[in-house]
Amino acid sequence: MHVMKVVERKSEIRGADIGNILIDAGRLTVADLNRIVALQGKEEILFGEAAVALGILSEEDVRWALSCQYSYPSVDTEDRALARELIAAHDPADPRVEALRCVRSGLMFTGAGKRIKTIAIVSADAEEGKTFVAANLAVVFAQLGLRTLLMDLNFRTPRVHSLFQMKNNTGASSLIIKRALFEKAVHKTTINALAVLPSGPKPPNPSELLSWQDSRELMATVKENFDVAIIDTPAFVKTADAMMIASLCDGTLITALKGKTKLAAMAQMKKQLEASSVRILGSVMNEMGKKK
Repeated sequence: MHVMKVVERKSEIRGADIGNILIDAGRLTVADLNRIVALQGKEEILFGEAAVALGILSEEDVRWALSCQYSYPSVDTEDRALARELIAAHDPADPRVEALRCVRSGLMFTGAGKRIKTIAIVSADAEEGKTFVAANLAVVFAQLGLRTLLMDLNFRTPRVHSLFQMKNNTGASSLIIKRALFEKAVHKTTINALAVLPSGPKPPNPSELLSWQDSRELMATVKENFDVAIIDTPAFVKTADAMMIASLCDGTLITALKGKTKLAAMAQMKKQLEASSVRILGSVMNEMGKKK
């Protein structure tokens, strides 16, 4: 398996010359650097443009080096440990990621990362982009340096572990029934400041499990150990699970998929959340997989 290279917030990298970053990473030789600089001076173009024009670097190489220069976490595109669906990690410049940063900013204005530490991502029905939004939102929070946990409480159809190529034999369900230690169940990732808690083995009674005091204790432990936790949930209308999870969290973000989510179902979900005094932080209209 290819080992992912993640840009760390190292003071010796931040602000370094892009050419030296690429040389240190073994992606550029001194001879190539001189050729690039010569063309850059002759044509009065940017370093990256010259490097790509000469065929020495790819555009992805240039983006990677820029992310190093600005101390901005990114990953190697050849890495297969992270699913391509994690666009915030693979392509921080993607317009969809910029939209997610706007969502992050909006959440932070409401207190996310401070007073609001646990955020449930809910949608009325299945396959409306909850996991996509939850996972990428967790990445952009981590990119700020906040200690971030992506938590999968979708015990019915868990998917978070697959995005990070993790086993799902231990996780949240194991912690609720006291069959694992917190530090053993939470996985570090190669993205700085981001950890993942998979759902764990599928329990026979998800709704009941979520109503246990042990689930509240788990959320308290999460708050003690992380600045913010983004929590994936099952479809709201299918079971009582999502409502239970939302009631355990400090706030809830509603997602809807353009062209699929029914307005009536979304309105009913909102009504139920409000009736249960769940704090709704906002909503996201998702166009999952569509690159503008």
